[in-house]
Amino acid sequence: MIKVVPAIIPQNKEQLEEEIKKVARFAKLIQVDISDGIFTPTRTWPYNGQDTEFFQQLKTQEIGWPKWEDVEIEVHLMVKNPETVVGDWINTAVSAIVAHVEATNDFQKIIDICREASVSVGLAIKPSTDISRLEPFISQIDFIQVMGSDDIGKHGVSLDEKAIEQIEKLRKLYPERIIAIDIGVTEETAETLVKAGANKLISGSEILNSDNPEEVFRALSGLK
Repeated sequence: MIKVVPAIIPQNKEQLEEEIKKVARFAKLIQVDISDGIFTPTRTWPYNGQDTEFFQQLKTQEIGWPKWEDVEIEVHLMVKNPETVVGDWINTAVSAIVAHVEATNDFQKIIDICREASVSVGLAIKPSTDISRLEPFISQIDFIQVMGSDDIGKHGVSLDEKAIEQIEKLRKLYPERIIAIDIGVTEETAETLVKAGANKLISGSEILNSDNPEEVFRALSGLK
């Protein structure tokens, strides 16, 4: 079965609330993309200085994520040295943390922090990165997240063919694992991605910018 996860790149609290509400009608899991402007050229909330008080309230659980009663949130940390901030994001009551193997020299620490908090962990990898970097961690993570391009941190980026090859290699090596693809997931590319071995499709602009987001979500979810 293919799992489809809408992706949101928040610039502020208002946008985050609006887009979570838009997809919470049909999706039970949402991925929120967070960029620090160091690991990526773009910077998102809260690292762009917008609505930082909201982030502080989330960390202390004074308030919850928008629609927290209806959806689970996994946070995709596109930040340098994510091990230094992963605890803050876990404190916001997320169900999973996704971090990049290229962003840290201590991915094991991220795994250890997540395990201690009973939070799932995904390892994200760019298409230009050698998949051998996953090997020390593969038995400890909950899923692999292949990026559809090296150009991360924004919506509307085209799929790099290298990502398809990477998924195919990973599926052969790890036939039972969850392999997600993030970036370039559209109704046109999804079938190819699933055929390559992806079983979790993370889609941002294709869903959010559609005239009928639920229809796109259902179409992607129906792939086999």
